[in-house]
Amino acid sequence: MELKLLRAFLTVTELRHFGRAAEALNVTQPALSKQIAALESTLGARLFERGRHGAELTSFGAEFLPGAETLVRDADELVARAREASSGKRGYLRVGLGLSTLTLAPQLIAEFRRLNPNVSVSLNDLSSAEQTRRLLAGKLDVGFLRMPADSGLSCFPVLSETLALAVPQHARWKRLPSNLNELNEPGLIALARSRGPGLAAQIDHWCSEHGFGPRVIQQTDDIQSVLAAVAAGVGAAFLPSGAKYLLRDARVLPLRDAAARWQVGLAWHTTRDDAVVTRFIEFVRVATMRASRIIS
Repeated sequence: MELKLLRAFLTVTELRHFGRAAEALNVTQPALSKQIAALESTLGARLFERGRHGAELTSFGAEFLPGAETLVRDADELVARAREASSGKRGYLRVGLGLSTLTLAPQLIAEFRRLNPNVSVSLNDLSSAEQTRRLLAGKLDVGFLRMPADSGLSCFPVLSETLALAVPQHARWKRLPSNLNELNEPGLIALARSRGPGLAAQIDHWCSEHGFGPRVIQQTDDIQSVLAAVAAGVGAAFLPSGAKYLLRDARVLPLRDAAARWQVGLAWHTTRDDAVVTRFIEFVRVATMRASRIIS
């Protein structure tokens, strides 16, 4: 059954007049009459009684009306959903993020969801290395990870990050000590290298540049345990500066030299062709450019 015929039937039903319905549908009245006749032939019964004052539904037409409305409404909704999906306004997005973007990424995603309420989003707190593995395996759609991205991934910078030294609130240091060996007196807390290889490499680089050999007294498998240990006064820890938003009962001493800096970017599989992913990438790109203009 053609939707065009059903729309013609509903328009005549609403306006109760073939002439006005033809004008609304932008067809001639004879063409509309042929459409209604074709529908009546398919159904095997008359839909309208024509009179001097227009067209009225027959008892069969009145019984047929609810079903016709449902069919047209369902078809319209199906087309609307398909158009939303093809334009990236409907679907599912799996996002990876790390400690450096625990404040930025949720803000971006909240705004993206506000603009695209039919896109469902899942967040995954993962190291850059694990994000890379999942992106390449197709188990993650986009990721906020340490640059440069691996081969097979496309990426653009989102923010600059730096190392910082988190120390217990009662520690005597108000700034980074000139003699870094003082930090070894209480010792340092570190995230296990296997859980944060990128962060560990950055710490190694900074320590090497400063001739410092950290005495690690405790390793943990998650960043929350590192933060808790610092807050409890166990020791200090090298962390991304973004951790300052998560720390309580501790101070964050920034490290401002070049060896402490890196960039975080938004990455995705280069060959991935997905409308939702494309829409999110462009959204973050525009938001990043807007933020950089405000800062400059």
